[in-house]
Amino acid sequence: MHDKKAQTTLNQADQLFLTAQEELSRPEEDVVPYMVCRNAFKSVNKYLTGFLLKHGMDIHASMSLELLLDRCREIDPKFNSLNLAPLYSTSEQENVWMDMDTVKEYIGLATKTREMVGK
Repeated sequence: MHDKKAQTTLNQADQLFLTAQEELSRPEEDVVPYMVCRNAFKSVNKYLTGFLLKHGMDIHASMSLELLLDRCREIDPKFNSLNLAPLYSTSEQENVWMDMDTVKEYIGLATKTREMVGK
């Protein structure tokens, strides 16, 4: 059960990640930063969730990104090098997501998370 759910979650993470990358591959003036950041953020969440499910952990929808990362660190210390702090500040996301530097940072964090999870 956990294996199938983990694989489905990781597939969803890949789809979100690829959608974010596709949006970012457009000419810069055509990129919708909000879409890139939203999909990159969601992909990170799904990658961490999939990793935890793959390791038999029960996940609840109310778990924060920070808590998911902490649980991943308990399983594998390689996650200690993953700093997702820029994703934690969600109170002003709409303003933050209008900046192309932030967009690239979100994609970078999604890429690093994907690599750590083993995708």
